[in-house]
Amino acid sequence: MELHRRVEQISVLLAELRQAAGDGPKTRELIDSIFRSVHTFKAAAANDGHKHLSRLAHHFEDLLHDLRTGKTKLDDDVLRVFEDTTAALLSESDVPFPRLPTITADASNSTDRLPAEFSDLKEEERHRALSAIHEGSKLYTMEVGFAVSDFDERFRQLKERLEKIAELISTSVAMEDDKIIFRVVYASRSEKIRVQTAVKQAILAGKAAAAALGKEMQFVVKGDEILLDKPLAEAVADALLHLVRNAVDHGIETRGTVLIEVSEEEVSVTDDGRGIAPENVARIFQPGFSTTNDVTEFSGRGVGLDVVKTAIESVGGSVSVTSERGRGSSFKIKLRHTS
Repeated sequence: MELHRRVEQISVLLAELRQAAGDGPKTRELIDSIFRSVHTFKAAAANDGHKHLSRLAHHFEDLLHDLRTGKTKLDDDVLRVFEDTTAALLSESDVPFPRLPTITADASNSTDRLPAEFSDLKEEERHRALSAIHEGSKLYTMEVGFAVSDFDERFRQLKERLEKIAELISTSVAMEDDKIIFRVVYASRSEKIRVQTAVKQAILAGKAAAAALGKEMQFVVKGDEILLDKPLAEAVADALLHLVRNAVDHGIETRGTVLIEVSEEEVSVTDDGRGIAPENVARIFQPGFSTTNDVTEFSGRGVGLDVVKTAIESVGGSVSVTSERGRGSSFKIKLRHTS
């Protein structure tokens, strides 16, 4: 019964593979899923003593490997072989591996070279990367560190977010002090930028402002890494820079905390300072409005929050503020994700 269920899963994936014709990333994802399913079936069949089914699955796995590494080209003949093999597995009969048609090797990538920084990719990862490039994508790398205590869950969440907006090519892992560092290679048709890069820049600017103003500040960051298209990322970076410095200059009197929270839907900057006068909350994003009459290195010119609002809205996002007098303010940037 268990083997039968596994073969049915393979059959469903094959049907999806036929439907995915022309969609390179989806096709590669499905081939990888089928490969893993066939590999699992092979082990389960061997464990149950079904040697003939294990051998058949092994041949199936070999052809899938050739597809994953670019040695075989996916076409209707290959799909028919997959379907015939799946039918044989489903019947649990001792039949030979279906006769393979003459396979045309996919040599289109054989002479291509990846940039040196991607030279350590495995054979199947290299083929995936080159295929993505041929389809108009570019390769990018990202390094992100997680604490050992919860790295598995946090990386799983990052991987799921990344797969929604890009094609994952490879991941490699290393230890650095008390953190696990993942190096991720992904392909995308538009450049993606880490939002945490913008967060770090904003905190550095906030610390510099606090030092110049003689204020004692703590900066706290919560949330996981997300990737944004370059125009949105640049708008968010400029907004964070202004909002953090604004919190240090206007929000906090002598000492306090600025909290930056990041999620897929929004990025927020919250301070525990003096808050905004109720009559000013509705006017805070108006051009030329300032809550201070003193012009300093950081504020007073009335060219701040209106610019933030305009920039974020120009890339499809929005900005809002809530504040309570004497308890602080919170600015929320709603994000628009693009593929």
